[in-house]
Amino acid sequence: MQIVNSIVPIIFVITLASCASSPRTDTVSNDSEKASAQVDDSTLSDEAIPRPEDINSTAEESPGLKTSGPGKAAETPAIPSAKDQALAIKLCKEIGSKLGSVSIDDCLRQQLIHSALSIQGRSLAYRDFPPLASRKPLGNVLVIGGIHGDEFSSVSVLFKWMNILNQHHSGLFHWRFIPTLNPDGLLRKKSQRQNHNGVDLNRNFPTTDWDEEALTHWRTTTHSNPRRHPGTGPASEPEIKWLVSQIAEFEPDVIISIHAPYHLVDYDGPPSAPDKLGSLYLRDLGVFPGSLGNYAGLDLNVPIVTVELKSAGIMPSKHEINSMWSDLVRWLRDQLTAELVDYEHGDDSEISLGQ
Repeated sequence: MQIVNSIVPIIFVITLASCASSPRTDTVSNDSEKASAQVDDSTLSDEAIPRPEDINSTAEESPGLKTSGPGKAAETPAIPSAKDQALAIKLCKEIGSKLGSVSIDDCLRQQLIHSALSIQGRSLAYRDFPPLASRKPLGNVLVIGGIHGDEFSSVSVLFKWMNILNQHHSGLFHWRFIPTLNPDGLLRKKSQRQNHNGVDLNRNFPTTDWDEEALTHWRTTTHSNPRRHPGTGPASEPEIKWLVSQIAEFEPDVIISIHAPYHLVDYDGPPSAPDKLGSLYLRDLGVFPGSLGNYAGLDLNVPIVTVELKSAGIMPSKHEINSMWSDLVRWLRDQLTAELVDYEHGDDSEISLGQ
């Protein structure tokens, strides 16, 4: 399938009714609701949280602006075609009808940028929080959810983090979010780990060892488990072809990949891992032929953090979501500060987390 290369912003559509056509999943427990009521929002920014009276005056760029590199001024966005808008809106309607913790309006508010098509013709879309005119970012951070279609919380948490940036993006990093890499697996009547072709997308990346080891590993180690089929060849699936092109274009300094349900943080690549994110602690899961950790962390030498949530179907509490976010931003700041040259806002107070 030919990958569509047009990259355009989606215009926000005002208030669509949430008309679920199938049972909504990924709900929040009562205990989580109670915990969320006690959360302190003073640590949510990607640096210091603005006071409520300052939020409207904080520089907030229009989403979906493409840049020519870290710290470069954003270009004028292209006018979206009606077809591209319709594809992104359709994706939001399906996500909002599927997930109990992400409404149609929640999704539409993110103004996702349609970029390519899945096997079944669903939008492969992303959201940028690009550099601000007033400062050069510490680096580019790519955040990926929904590689496995049955890990609902990996999609929902990503939307919650985007909501934080909607209010508090300070330009500390250039963020790119891919809410669901595997929309076909997620949006089936019965969601599945694999994509529509039955391929585990996290075994389909074009790692240097794929040709020699991927199928052998699948047969001997997983006993040909269909949930872990690596595909017919490296990057045989359009979703992986597209993500590989996104990585090449965006040139992330760090990649964050959200999964479930191992309740830990995994890390591949240089130079140092986060000890914890919220209640998730560092534990090495290793790499596999065709995995993103293998491809990015080892082959491309790009640090990759795999966030393994506790449950695939139950959302963490708001407190836990915010704690993971604060720990992540702190680690990113420390990780990337040393690599930045000629940072225009080098004062420590400018990159504090308000803690």
